[in-house]
Amino acid sequence: MISLPDTITARLRERARRDAASPAYLFQPETGGAWCAIGWQEVAATVDRLAYEFARLGLSPGDRIAIMLPTCPEWEFCHHAALAAGGVVVGLDRHDADTNLAHILLLTEPRIVIAQATNDLDRLSALWGGEAIGIVASANAEAPARGRLLSDLLASRPETMPVAHVPQAEDTATIVFTSGSTGTPKGIAYSHRQITLAVDALIACFPSVRNGARTVCWLPLANLFQRILNLVALNCGAHSYFVGQPDRLVQCLPEIRPTLFVGVPRFYEKLHQGIVSQVRRQPLPLRIVVEAAWDIGCRHAAALRDGRSAPPWVRLLHPLSRSILQRIRLLAGPELQFMVSGSAALPPWLLERFHGLGWLVLEAYGISENVVPMTINRLDDFRFGSVGRPLPGNQLRIADDGELLVRGPGVFRGYYRDTAPADSLDGDGFLHTGDFARLDDEGRLWLEGRKSEIFKTSTGRRVAPVPIETALKQIDYVDHAVAVGRNRPFPIAILTLDAQSEHLAELDATARARIANDVASACAGLPVHQHPGALIVSRRPLSVADGELTANLKLRRARIEERFAAGIDRAYADSQQAARTTLPIIEMP
Repeated sequence: MISLPDTITARLRERARRDAASPAYLFQPETGGAWCAIGWQEVAATVDRLAYEFARLGLSPGDRIAIMLPTCPEWEFCHHAALAAGGVVVGLDRHDADTNLAHILLLTEPRIVIAQATNDLDRLSALWGGEAIGIVASANAEAPARGRLLSDLLASRPETMPVAHVPQAEDTATIVFTSGSTGTPKGIAYSHRQITLAVDALIACFPSVRNGARTVCWLPLANLFQRILNLVALNCGAHSYFVGQPDRLVQCLPEIRPTLFVGVPRFYEKLHQGIVSQVRRQPLPLRIVVEAAWDIGCRHAAALRDGRSAPPWVRLLHPLSRSILQRIRLLAGPELQFMVSGSAALPPWLLERFHGLGWLVLEAYGISENVVPMTINRLDDFRFGSVGRPLPGNQLRIADDGELLVRGPGVFRGYYRDTAPADSLDGDGFLHTGDFARLDDEGRLWLEGRKSEIFKTSTGRRVAPVPIETALKQIDYVDHAVAVGRNRPFPIAILTLDAQSEHLAELDATARARIANDVASACAGLPVHQHPGALIVSRRPLSVADGELTANLKLRRARIEERFAAGIDRAYADSQQAARTTLPIIEMP
């Protein structure tokens, strides 16, 4: 087995040496058209020039460099160049709240700040009065008063460059920040060695992803999740296709023909919703045929998962059903081997529906405080509803109260610039994840809810919101579902409605009755004390920009409850006055 270098910079240079002309990054020009390819040797040469320019601007080893760019090759050029110059990368999300951005800048004190447009740089300058050098990436912008244009730095061709800085394995490579879903984001510093350990652990799980594979870079690079996936591609010699506009992703996938695809639960929920909506628009005979084919596919896939033989009629019709469903599968291209979902749980019914269609979605699990993903399902070893078996290097333990603990080389050692020991680390070096979980007899991990999210009603019943929300999101016109009810008599549900739900354009008596019936049906399998006692419905979606979702599209529950506070109070008041057969429904903006 080949021994790989233990710094990100050395791995880039090794890839450039081995596959100089092979495509590394592919992107489409803003005007559209054919995909443009950048080879590994060109990437490495660009990184070296940019690292030299960063050093000339005053970046010294250990200095922080903050990057707030869209998902594009320039992000990766700046990322690798900062590391090659000995810098520490801090990703900034343009959609993050001003308070979070100000906190991150104040804590990390970057030497250089890179933003897409001049107004982005002005925004960051207004949030933090530090003496950072500004770099603007937009080709049409003017150079900032104290800084440069990225295009000028990329175009530089110095006749001689000094010997580049050589990062060491224990040098800090990046500072990432927790999502801030329950408070102010906290910084976590990770070394080159820790990040390469994470990359190697993922590569070991998927031996079929190798040189020439196609991956899609579309998630925000401010988050370490997508950066690690790009480093997996670097280590494998895979081609990374950059899609900077998420709303163009589905349109681009047939052109990209990915070998694997990695997304977050929200993407898969919307993808399924879109497919179902499109099928329902077809003429009735075609709709019946497609739905029947999908049902046969689900029955066949269920038999495969259970290790049994499908009924004879299913085996007989399955080749025909696959042929009928092929047009839907081509949405993700003809060469897709599997998909991966991370950052939050996907409901098993959705995994089963995709499997019946012919797409295998494998769930993984990790948290910000451990750079090595903790568990993952594999192509030849998966269970829907489980998040799989531990990755190499992770030692898992279940505490007496059911909380998951983990120890390993990827676990952080404390929050950035916080002198007090982290409360989540115990004396044995185990990280308390904050997740309730169980390990089955085969070593698979099953998550059972966040400790911080589970609440008690005033009657003393413990309620986990995720199963309620998962059930409610099966309703085709529900965009988001949020269950609340801490210290209240019963839980209530906040539902944001899909913008395409034209049949609910007016919340009249008929629409209210339909929503109440659909909610009752969706929650029928839950314990009675978890059934929502009232509903709040809104047509305005939850968003990252309004602080209701994290960059990974997780719920920021406190902010959501704040937005709907008046409706929550009214819902509990109305439910006390309503007849027991009536489910109060409050409409809010």
